[in-house]
Amino acid sequence: MKNFKFWTMALLAVLGFASCSEECNHDFIEYDHSKDLVGTWTCIEPENEFAEALVIKADGTMEVTGVANGELYETTGTIRVKNNKVFYKQDNGDEFEGRFEMVAGETFSLVFDDELDMRFTYHYCKNDLADEVVGMWVCTHSTLVDEGMSINTYQADGKALFTGFVPWGNCYMMNAESTYKVIGDLMIQKLTSDLVEGTSPYMIFRLDYAPDGSEYGDVLTNTSYIVDGGEVIESSVSMIRVKQNLNLVGKKYSYNNVYLSNVEGSDKEINFMGYKFTFADMDGSRLEMVMKSALFGFEFPDANTVSYTYQLNGISETYTLPIVVEGNKITFKVSAKVPSLKDVVFYAFQDADDSQLHLYIHQSSFVSFFTNMQAIMAAAVDPAFDITNPAAIDAIYNEIDAAVESINLSVVMK
Repeated sequence: MKNFKFWTMALLAVLGFASCSEECNHDFIEYDHSKDLVGTWTCIEPENEFAEALVIKADGTMEVTGVANGELYETTGTIRVKNNKVFYKQDNGDEFEGRFEMVAGETFSLVFDDELDMRFTYHYCKNDLADEVVGMWVCTHSTLVDEGMSINTYQADGKALFTGFVPWGNCYMMNAESTYKVIGDLMIQKLTSDLVEGTSPYMIFRLDYAPDGSEYGDVLTNTSYIVDGGEVIESSVSMIRVKQNLNLVGKKYSYNNVYLSNVEGSDKEINFMGYKFTFADMDGSRLEMVMKSALFGFEFPDANTVSYTYQLNGISETYTLPIVVEGNKITFKVSAKVPSLKDVVFYAFQDADDSQLHLYIHQSSFVSFFTNMQAIMAAAVDPAFDITNPAAIDAIYNEIDAAVESINLSVVMK
């Protein structure tokens, strides 16, 4: 019985194999990827100076936006997959044929050279972030700059404004204009600055958006890729959404911390608010020591007034000044209090619930602000110092101005 069963099973196996050999001798059974391909897909290949976004429809037609070799292109086309082979054609004349690999809902790859494994991998975008990026964002973390703050404003008309320190240009920019386009999670930004002379004017970012991603509100992270000596370096910047119109009335803020960038200056030591400083090697920690010692804060009793409080030798002092608010620009009219002192311009930004106030100060405002601070402190400790004497104030201003060639100061208050 056992032998009979064994031979019966063997015979069935042989017959089954013969039957399969006769009936299964046909082309590879095609899996229909048409439904899996529908949606928005983005690709960034920094080694090839290439980035592309595909918006693919159910009929295989697609809208194509990309950058290759420093040139932007926008076209339409078709994509078709058969037997794991892809046929990709753009209406501008470019077409490719190669191997297709896919992880449904995540990625697909187009492989054009099996020997070199020449592939372009596209990531699926669950959401289109074109509307989400519109607004004003302040940088809270950057892998390129240890300290410093920058502000990005993305307008609905496709124009972008940047204020802050540019590490790859080693300079500060105020409201520098550019244009941008977002497809899915891919941002293509065209720079108009002379800083990009001789290089591609396009910067490519992969975006990640987290609504209410922090205690301060929405978080937008852009990641870019730079090729240096054949090595791809990934850098990212995280930003929180801030208001484009300030809500100051009734708010009170105290100093929290300070960030510095783009600091250059004289190696001559000067007396700066009771401390000896050399701006040639000044860093944020030394300035923070000065700021914390003053324990200063701002209160806004109404839309046109600020009360500025600081401590000197354990004694609290308060100055109430008129202010002029224009969008995110605040001018402290210090000269209305003491005509010899300098008016100071800040750029201010509040987070979603007004719990933080970011102040951005560039070189001229920095010099004016600390000229006033030094003059006020000098008058408090030296009865012979005449704070109403313009010549005395100008002497302080000129000393600080000569010592500070460039500086960008970011103050965070809570």
